[in-house]
Amino acid sequence: MERSLCRLKSILDQLEIDANSVDQANKQRKSHYYLQDEAMFDEKLFPIVSSTYYAYVKYTQKRLEHLQKLLSTKHMEFCGALMAELEEQISSLITAIKSNDNRHNDSEYRLDRRNRLKKQKKPVTGKQTAKFKQQAKAVLVPSHQLYAKLAEFLGFERRLQDMLQVKELALAKTTKYNTATIQQEILTLQQRLGRCRKAISDVEKQIENSERTR
Repeated sequence: MERSLCRLKSILDQLEIDANSVDQANKQRKSHYYLQDEAMFDEKLFPIVSSTYYAYVKYTQKRLEHLQKLLSTKHMEFCGALMAELEEQISSLITAIKSNDNRHNDSEYRLDRRNRLKKQKKPVTGKQTAKFKQQAKAVLVPSHQLYAKLAEFLGFERRLQDMLQVKELALAKTTKYNTATIQQEILTLQQRLGRCRKAISDVEKQIENSERTR
């Protein structure tokens, strides 16, 4: 077990550096403000709540120190369970830090979409209005159908995000033999999510053009 403890300490030392670097970068991202109230990890995995990865790394390091004390005092009956918990926490931290960009890209996309929808429409000239109306006649779709389609795609987006989160959690807990399979499933879900968001963007543009012609 001594060798395993040294290995975990080495990993946590590197994670401390990585977490601090990622946390500093996140402070510069507007999207991070909207993620601060979202839990990074399941409460069963970490009993603390923080918006920084560094806090979770420090918590795990303290638990590792506790495990080392138990081992030195020969309280072996507690060591096995604590070691398993530490390995799960460290695995989850590694996955979370690697997924940081995807997490913030999701938030930035939602923020950008919210700003675009709230943005006031620019006044258009008579010629532009006539052009919009002419274009609308060629591809006219009732507004209620467009909004229904948008709601459907947004529902797909939420379900894909939920599925992606489940797979990312599974990746954190899996053995090295199943890692490649789950990583491929995550990639497939990310590709589907990208196509879904492209469809959402297209429908939003159709709605915007439709409303301009009124």
